[in-house]
Amino acid sequence: MRVNRTLKLFAAGTSFLAGSIAVALLVPPVRNWIFSTKMWPWPLPWDTNQQELEAIRRLSLPGDILVESNLHGWQWMALSLAATQTAWVHAALIDEKKRILTVHKSAIETDWNIYRDWGSTRLALIRPPYKNDEQRRIAIDYARGKLGTLYDPSFREHAGNCNGLVASSLTSAGIPVAERRVYGRNIFTPDCFFKIPGATVIWHSDKHRRNAL
Repeated sequence: MRVNRTLKLFAAGTSFLAGSIAVALLVPPVRNWIFSTKMWPWPLPWDTNQQELEAIRRLSLPGDILVESNLHGWQWMALSLAATQTAWVHAALIDEKKRILTVHKSAIETDWNIYRDWGSTRLALIRPPYKNDEQRRIAIDYARGKLGTLYDPSFREHAGNCNGLVASSLTSAGIPVAERRVYGRNIFTPDCFFKIPGATVIWHSDKHRRNAL
């Protein structure tokens, strides 16, 4: 009897958790609130500052990739860790004007202050193995051509999520980016850019940040 009761409680708890996750992901008002809210709104020692962003910007070249993790948005990190086993959650492509091409509610072009607005706590600048400026241009033009694409939580539309937008831009330029099978669907995960053959990590918070603990 006690075992049956425990199993029923476990099943009920599992059903509640699954239902909560489904609501969080599939009901737009709930999803938008959860994933656009800073669940930790107070300052942290690892918060990105203006000097750091300026240093990364100086090092960057058109076509470089900026990946991000964010303890203020720990709900994204938890989802990413559960689904893809990485704490990286976001990616962006840098264009020829050193503007940021990424997805934030929709595919957008924005400036570097977005990382201050988000309270980003970990960044890495990655340089894909472009053979020439033409490859860079193709990747950037592809991403720019997807501006305005709405965020797609189903991950069916690559341009509807930040990692998919950047990865599909690179593949359009002839640079292969490996997909991963996640919950029955092939997607580009946040850590896929580190694994591009020949890619170089130009800057990484874990190595270059002076105030890292």
